[in-house]
Amino acid sequence: MKKLLTLALLMSFGLCKAQNLETNFVCTYGESATPDLLCMEMQRSFSGGSDANEATKKILKVLGLAPNFIMVPCPNIDNCAAVTLNDGFRYIVYDKEFMQNISNTASNDWTSTSILAHEIGHHLQGHTLRRTDNEESRKMELEADRFSGFVLQKLGANLNDAQAAMNALGHPEDDVYSSHPAKWKRLNAIKEGWNDAAGIVNEPTTAPKTEVTDIIDVTSLDVEISDATTLSYHDIIQADAFPMLGDSWNAGYNYKAAVYDYNHWYVFMRKDYGNWQAYRRREYFPKDEIAELWDKNNSVITSLDYYDNEWNLTMTSFGEKFIKQRWATDSDFPAAKIKESWGEGYYITEAAYGEDKWAIVFNKTTNYEKFTNQMYNRYDEFPKDAIKEYWDKGWFVTTLKYLDGQWFLVMTEFEDRNAGNYKQRWNKTTEFPMDKVLKNDSEGLKLQSVTYGDGYWVTVMEKWR
Repeated sequence: MKKLLTLALLMSFGLCKAQNLETNFVCTYGESATPDLLCMEMQRSFSGGSDANEATKKILKVLGLAPNFIMVPCPNIDNCAAVTLNDGFRYIVYDKEFMQNISNTASNDWTSTSILAHEIGHHLQGHTLRRTDNEESRKMELEADRFSGFVLQKLGANLNDAQAAMNALGHPEDDVYSSHPAKWKRLNAIKEGWNDAAGIVNEPTTAPKTEVTDIIDVTSLDVEISDATTLSYHDIIQADAFPMLGDSWNAGYNYKAAVYDYNHWYVFMRKDYGNWQAYRRREYFPKDEIAELWDKNNSVITSLDYYDNEWNLTMTSFGEKFIKQRWATDSDFPAAKIKESWGEGYYITEAAYGEDKWAIVFNKTTNYEKFTNQMYNRYDEFPKDAIKEYWDKGWFVTTLKYLDGQWFLVMTEFEDRNAGNYKQRWNKTTEFPMDKVLKNDSEGLKLQSVTYGDGYWVTVMEKWR
């Protein structure tokens, strides 16, 4: 039986209010711009939402409850909502594209489960059974957020996973006249629910201090001062917590590298670097995520680091460029695996060290930028002489990182690159290298790598001549 759903279905984040004679109450997850008609009809349908149904079953299983919600996939509503009609059934209406967009923005596989848990929380706590004002609605949203955090911890998500969907959405900081709470309140409610499930005592929280952006006085840096004041090819994001990448991705930048130092993140985004991209952070080495993403959009590992007790993985698609890839981990430096891979035509493209083990990534290309030779070494001092030696041979830096207390350098000979058609430059400073990046960017060079170690920032930037 089809039911009409009016324009008010998803107009506000968390506002639960009476509708017409057929739609009783609606509680939505997100607030966004809405078209004139948002899903004019609903059907009891399980065929279009098998993934959502399976997620719902998992959520309810940890509570010892049987699934009794009707899942309704509904395009173009740009939201997800808990809905009751006057037929006595409880519905969860969701836009698949909305859910996928949040997952892509957050680079996290838990976001859809988090959103569905939030809507189930509305139903189970009786939020869709009565009228509310804005104050009461904000309270309900926090209750549903806390429920979501609780459920996700029981399902095995870490706190970052549980908060990923909320971090991917924008919310006002002043909620006095809003139907939904300020973002920090919602993130805290999710954290409290997660802590409840984990048996962790919640501490009282207060409103966060307004973030102050430090202005770097480049005249005080120990670097050559550039006239450049803006970046053309790069976006550098700084934050205490790992930042959301959605705005930069949407502006045409892709993740190239990151540094985590003194409890602060520096994320370097670059234009003209691949197509589709995914980012994952895991407390364990992400071998399953790598296998899954290898099969998605022909993507390959382009960045792998171990920061803040987590493995940080980025995978990128390069369209028709065909790249075979493998990786190896070992508690000892995997020299034998490197030699074996070289013999099979695979060359080092990335390296990381964490949890007392090395991780090396190898590429084998067939239709572009084919590798022909490679060297690596580990150095106690910055290897400027080795870099010059191999530059003079027409080789180029492909990996330069400070790992396990040493500088790890990889230089590679390419079939189609030489000193005449390709330019590479490294810079080493004791301060954040903003001026060097500005200067190189203004000359058309793009970031190849960035690292911090032994008290120094080192960037490598490059371009075709």
